[in-house]
Amino acid sequence: MKKDIVFATCRSMPAFQPDDVPIARALEARGCTVIASPWNGPFEPFAEADLVVVRSTWDYFETLDAFAEWLHALESVRGEVANSPRLMAWNSNKTYLLDLAERGAPLPPTRLSSPDAASLATAMHELGLTEAIAKPVVGAGASGLTIMRRDDSSSLDRAAAALHCDALVQPLIPEIRTHGETSAMFFHGDFSHAVVKRPKQGCILVQHEHGGHTEPATLTTEQLSVARSVLALLPEPALFARIDMVLTDTQSLLMEVEVIEPDLFVLHNQAAPNRFADALLQGC
Repeated sequence: MKKDIVFATCRSMPAFQPDDVPIARALEARGCTVIASPWNGPFEPFAEADLVVVRSTWDYFETLDAFAEWLHALESVRGEVANSPRLMAWNSNKTYLLDLAERGAPLPPTRLSSPDAASLATAMHELGLTEAIAKPVVGAGASGLTIMRRDDSSSLDRAAAALHCDALVQPLIPEIRTHGETSAMFFHGDFSHAVVKRPKQGCILVQHEHGGHTEPATLTTEQLSVARSVLALLPEPALFARIDMVLTDTQSLLMEVEVIEPDLFVLHNQAAPNRFADALLQGC
């Protein structure tokens, strides 16, 4: 059955992103019409679509209230939405990680902190850390993420200045520098493929815009088991999801779960665009 599909993008980058081009082509090969439209543009394309796929709404955290209103509006459209607006709303604030930890996810020791130096220092003290990272609970692409030392007040001041909201305080996992961060992609609950994202020398940020690089990866049995167990802890099923982990000497630690606008790295796996297209049409 032919479907009119809209990929939600953003006003600053309204076109298909490179990773989404082969997905759109795979859907078109299955008889669908696929267009890109910014979430913060006219709502009409989403209201009239058979399927809305939220793909590159990368500026949503800058106007989170407006994005929340947009997600709410999506609950009333006639077509299907992937992922569900409720699941995306849950995922839009990184306190979801604390929810997952309460359900058994292997999150590093974590504290929620107010965005001031004293509160950050208190969180580090409670965790018994001399070095830690602070990451804002609302953000993307490692924006606002900083490294702090409890005995260096200037680092605490810098971290507080970089925050525009509450933060999660966590230990700095050294393996992020040596092993990088591993991401597992799931489509309709099935594992598709994995990549490892490595930071540039002397850095902990793995994103391409920060000098990181990405390559295909083969998950260990333990990594795949952890990723699947985290996926099962979500408050509702995700049609597509990315589970980010760091592998230490003893376990795989959860870093993030992305169900709003994750880079799915399909360019690193030839079969992934077709798998994702089939999952979208099967699930919606």
